[in-house]
Amino acid sequence: MNGRRNGIVSLCAALLLAGCTGAGGDVPLAAQESETAAAIGTEPVTVKFATSRGIFTDAEFQKYVQEPLARKYPHIAVQYINTSEKGFGIAELVAAGDIPDIIVGYGGTLKQLKELRLLSNMEPLIQKHQFDLNRIIPETLSYIKVNADTNYLGGLPAFNNTFGLFYNKSLFDKFGVSYPQDGMTWEEAGELGRQMTRMSDGVQYRGFYPDNVNRMINQIVLYQLDKNNGHRSTLTTDPWKEAFELWNRIYNYPGNADPPYDTMSFAPNQEAFLKGELAMLAGSSSTLLALRQAKEMSWDVVTYPQHKNNMGYSTNVDTPNMSITEQSQVKDAAFQVIETVLSDEVQLELARNAKMSVLASEIVKQEYGRGIPEFAGKTLNLTSMVKLKPSVPSISKYQGSDTNKIVLDAFDLVLKKEKDINTALREADEQLTKLVESKKRNDP
Repeated sequence: MNGRRNGIVSLCAALLLAGCTGAGGDVPLAAQESETAAAIGTEPVTVKFATSRGIFTDAEFQKYVQEPLARKYPHIAVQYINTSEKGFGIAELVAAGDIPDIIVGYGGTLKQLKELRLLSNMEPLIQKHQFDLNRIIPETLSYIKVNADTNYLGGLPAFNNTFGLFYNKSLFDKFGVSYPQDGMTWEEAGELGRQMTRMSDGVQYRGFYPDNVNRMINQIVLYQLDKNNGHRSTLTTDPWKEAFELWNRIYNYPGNADPPYDTMSFAPNQEAFLKGELAMLAGSSSTLLALRQAKEMSWDVVTYPQHKNNMGYSTNVDTPNMSITEQSQVKDAAFQVIETVLSDEVQLELARNAKMSVLASEIVKQEYGRGIPEFAGKTLNLTSMVKLKPSVPSISKYQGSDTNKIVLDAFDLVLKKEKDINTALREADEQLTKLVESKKRNDP
């Protein structure tokens, strides 16, 4: 335990030497922090921290928030509110007059906070606390402004979910096919999948599951709605047709997309991968964590497949964001909670446990996944999951899970061979247009 803590301390020191310090000219950092602390005060205070257990479980909240906060700011108590629990959703808390000080959620939550008039401009606090934004991966900051549709930061990222192409080494060895490599395109991964798809010893082995088509759509920043007016469907344009054709080509062929896999549902495909019947899976950090239970499986991971027209990018930023509510009466203490989560120490621990740090530091990237005990002693290419940049698709105010479903349902019809691509996209275009018109009529 002491060796592990010493390693983290050494890495934190390295980060500081690399320039991850606060701004402030020639004034020593310690003096700056002392002046800021004096201006803010250290009276006992409680900060209400609302998030879902899918973002921070009780144990993770204690590890990444409570314990480091107690060490750094012992006067601040933090109360965990589980927004996944019935009766404790954000809208329900507002209706009850119990508004948290910090709310943590993904892009849709930023929209909701803005609609409920909870979103605050955190930039004055960032300046007051001399927090160095240059430490943070810039795409994760852009994501916040894009999703909240603001020209200011209404939050700061907590961690980023990562993506990679997982593969079963034993299957590739069994069929004498070369392993996937870092830097592959979707076409290259798809071709490798065809080579691996076969019936052997009465078992149908499948080559490749690329995840749902929206992953690639976000990767190349292809808009559902015209980016200029924000409400006109683009689903019948050539780029959408080409996107559907690519996904159809790399996934929808005999042996790979036969029932029950004539759907883009992720869960059964991940199950097939863990069972040893799927050779490659485009997955995320949640897949990495699921592999902790596959102790007998020989596997590895390479970079997420890239689109040949947008090389260097993984799929979209996938980060939960920490927002201080406009109504909070303890904004300084709330910011100190957020600052603690974004400290070198906590971000290193997050990265080591597969919640990728949002720090723009190569040192932290090299630690990705190294704290997972089930992988100790294994030679795994885990840093491949953090090599590519995340994309930041622009999102219309009318886009959401309901418009995404229209796209996914359209491709499912193609998979099931119930519609050709042109027909599926034309009908999806009509559905999207009607949905957006309805939303426009209901605008406040």
